[in-house]
Amino acid sequence: MIRKKGIYKLFGRFLLDRGKVNESDVYFARAHQRKHNRKFGQIAVDMGFMTQEEVEFVLIMQEELTGKFGEIAVREGIITDGQVSSVLDRQESEYLFIGEALVEMKVLSGKELIRELKAYNLERLNYNSTKKSGK
Repeated sequence: MIRKKGIYKLFGRFLLDRGKVNESDVYFARAHQRKHNRKFGQIAVDMGFMTQEEVEFVLIMQEELTGKFGEIAVREGIITDGQVSSVLDRQESEYLFIGEALVEMKVLSGKELIRELKAYNLERLNYNSTKKSGK
C-alpha cells in the first residue's frame, strides 16, 4: 500500500520498499538534493533582487512570523510579487528530484527511474480509485 500515516509514501520510501535502493542510497540522494536545490533567498540574491543582509532580515522575520519567505519579503517592501514569481520559476526549473539524484549518483539508470516512477504513479492511481469507491 502506498499510504503511510495518512499521507502518500515518498518516492524514496517506495523505492526502499521495492528493494531498488537501500537506506544509505536514499540518505546520500537527499544530501545531494540539499546541496543542489537552492533556497529562495540564495536565488533572489543571484538574480539581484535582494542583498544577503535582506535575506538574513527576512529569515529572522520568518522565525517570528512563521510565513513564507517570499510573502514576508513582499510585505516588508524588499521585493515585488513579480520578483517572487521569477525566483519561484527559477527555483522550480533548477529543482533536483530524488529520482534524478539517484540517477546522477548512478544508483538507478534513467530507464529504471522511468519504470519505477510509472509503478509509483500506478500504485497511487490504484489507491485513489480504491479510496474513492470506498473499498
